Order: sequence, then C-alpha cells, then structure tokens
Amino acid sequence: MKTIRKTIIYYVQRYRPAYEAISKEVAQLQNHFANRYNIANKYHTQYNVTIHDLHLDGIGNFTFQKKMKSYHFILYPLLALHTHLASRKSAINHIYTSLGDLPYLSVLNLKNTILTAAASSGYAKIKKRKSKLKKMRKIIVESERQKKQLLSIGINEQKIEIIYPPVDLDQFSYARPRGKFTVLYASCPTRESDFEKRGIPLILDTAKKSPSVQFHLAWRGGGYPKIQELIKRLMRTTGGKNVTAKNEIITDMNLLYGSAHCTIIPYTKYDDFLKLIPNSALESLASGKPLLVSSKTEIARIVETEQCGVVFEPTPEGLSKAVRRLQQNYAAYQKNCRKTAEKYFSKKVFLQKYETIYEQILNK
Repeated sequence: MKTIRKTIIYYVQRYRPAYEAISKEVAQLQNHFANRYNIANKYHTQYNVTIHDLHLDGIGNFTFQKKMKSYHFILYPLLALHTHLASRKSAINHIYTSLGDLPYLSVLNLKNTILTAAASSGYAKIKKRKSKLKKMRKIIVESERQKKQLLSIGINEQKIEIIYPPVDLDQFSYARPRGKFTVLYASCPTRESDFEKRGIPLILDTAKKSPSVQFHLAWRGGGYPKIQELIKRLMRTTGGKNVTAKNEIITDMNLLYGSAHCTIIPYTKYDDFLKLIPNSALESLASGKPLLVSSKTEIARIVETEQCGVVFEPTPEGLSKAVRRLQQNYAAYQKNCRKTAEKYFSKKVFLQKYETIYEQILNK
C-alpha cells in the first residue's frame, strides 16, 4: 500500500510544554498526529509534524531543525518570507494563539489554515483581524464568549467550532485532603507585570482576612531566577503564615492536587494571553477537587452549571465569601468534579474532533 506524507505545521508563541498550558495542548496534538497513520482510499497517510515557535527568551536562543523551528521575535521580519513559503507547501497550517493573532495571520497562506484561539484577546483586536479571520478554513474556540465575538463581526458560523481543552484523565485521581482547609493556586505568572491580572494581590489581601484558610502558590519554576526573590518579597508583605509558595518544577501534579481541598483561578480581568479555561482548573476537576473561579474566566459558566465549585467577583470580599460557601457545602461540590472533567474535557474527545477537522481539509 502506497504511503503519502502530509505536513502539519503548528504555529505557536513561547512553546514551553513542560509548564505552559497552551503548549501542552499543542504537544498532545503533535504527539498524536506524528505517530498516527490515516488509512483511506487504499493509501496510508503519514503526518510530518513541525513546530514553528516565536519566543522572547533571548536572541541567541534559536533552533532550526526538521521538527522544530524556534527563534526570537526580533528575527521575525527577516524570516517572514520563509514562513510564508513553508505555509504554502504545508497540507495543514495550525495557528495556536488567539483570535487577535498578529505574527502568523499576517504571513501565512490561509487557504488550509486552522486557528485555535486558546488565549484571550480584546474585542478591538479581533475586529482588526476580521479580513484575515474570514479567510481561515476553520476557527476553533474554547468558549461561547469567543464564538459570539466571531459571529458579531460576520464570521460564518459553519467555520466556527467549540473544542474544549483536554486533560489526561488517567493521570489524575481523588485523594482525600487532610489538615487545614487549603486553596491551591497552580497557575502562577512568570512576570511581575502579570501579578495583578492573575490575581496574586487578590489572594494576599484575602489571606489577611481569612487566617483559618491556607493558600498555597505553586509556581512553575525553572528558568525564572527572579521569581524566587519575588515570592519571598510577597511572603514578607502578607504578615501571616497562611500563605506558602514554592518555585519549582512539579513532577507529580496529582499529588499536589491531592494535598489541597480546592483550586483557585482568581483572574481579575479578561486579558490577552490569559487562558480562558486554564489547565489547572481541568486537572483539579480530574483530581476530584472543586474550583474557586473568578467571573473573569470562561470556565465560570461550566462551574455554575455543573455545581463543581463557586464563582466569585474578583475582590477580597467576593473571594472570602466564596471560600466560606465552598467550605459549608464542600461534599456537594466535590462529588460533581470528576464527572464534569469527563463530560467536557476528555483528551480522547479532543483528539477525535481534531482528527475529523484535519481529515476534512486533507480530503477536500
């Protein structure tokens, strides 16, 4: 049987699958399709999968290999033509950024291009990309909010599909928490400028008013030498011992969730490059642990519908009230967590949906 090779290129920004949620999604797709044959019409189709990454991690940090091309944004103008030509030869171009993407929408051949909007983007920026978005073959969003934004600027509904981000359910299981009621934050920023929008001051202010509750900040660690000093500075400002933090790569996330009673997503506003449905929320649900989620996240709608946690307004008063409500009704929320993860965020369903989309493009 004849084998036909088709190229898939994933276009990303700051590809760090060891500790970054959007990168983890891309890595799952990359691994799945790189090791998959599609058998149709008496042919084998084998996929050659490449990552194209733009980053801010040093001008001298670059890679130009068959499966990975990664370089600093400053080199982007010099390599834009090369990127465009590569996209014309690729069977599928898959942008994995946001609806307001600037670098890739401007240079890729959009005829066979998919865009997955895994990060948030301001509406004004989305409107500016209207002409490019209309040329896309398919646009994948991870929330109803994004779909409504696209419809409002005239994007054909048939081009839009909602695919929720995945979690590997086999990697997580429930463990009964012990000791002081512990709220885990496992989605910490790597830049001090992001602290406010990601809710770090909100957690610290709330901790002062809730001494009976333990807040644990699990920083990603790895490659961020300034973060440890920032954490120490934050600890000094709390004036209490009910906030702890570690700056390290965590090898067993299931163990981390098992030690906590719940996980918090305290974003204070919608903002570019914040994930609308954070990875830590999915992992927490898969571990059977309820959520405390800000109203500024898109998973809030699911949390309210499925009663697997409490939604709060991002103020110290709103968060304190939400913590008390969760404590008082903990068993009722906890029993809905795992089944919510299975219903919305199955890795198997995630991959199956992308298989269908890819095959539609390849078999056009």
